[in-house]
Amino acid sequence: MKNILFLFIILAANSCQFEKKKDNIDACTKFDEVDNKILALMDKIELKHKGDRPFLGAFNMEQVYWIQYRDRRLRAIYPKKWDQHYRKNNGKEVFNPCKCRELLRLSERRIEDLQMYLIGGPADQQDCPSKLNE
Repeated sequence: MKNILFLFIILAANSCQFEKKKDNIDACTKFDEVDNKILALMDKIELKHKGDRPFLGAFNMEQVYWIQYRDRRLRAIYPKKWDQHYRKNNGKEVFNPCKCRELLRLSERRIEDLQMYLIGGPADQQDCPSKLNE
């Protein structure tokens, strides 16, 4: 009976590790999908405002600054030595899947912000004259 219980514990632990690796792969794959959504939204926004050069310049700089923020946040959370530590302890993973989950979280928030250029600003700002409400 003890052997069966011990075997069950080992199988359950291995199953959890498999699920964790699967989640990590899914987060990286999902980030790629979300990144493509961001690019598609940017194209729609640029098309909507194609005649407004000052806005497009500011909008493009907004995206540059957002990417800088995103990348700096990742460097703060996961310094380079942490990546080396991760690869040493976990093997083949070249890109830290924890970064994928954080990239995914940040990118999903970015999509919400970008969608406001197409569907309008927050409810409490609908009467504000802005590009979000055009």
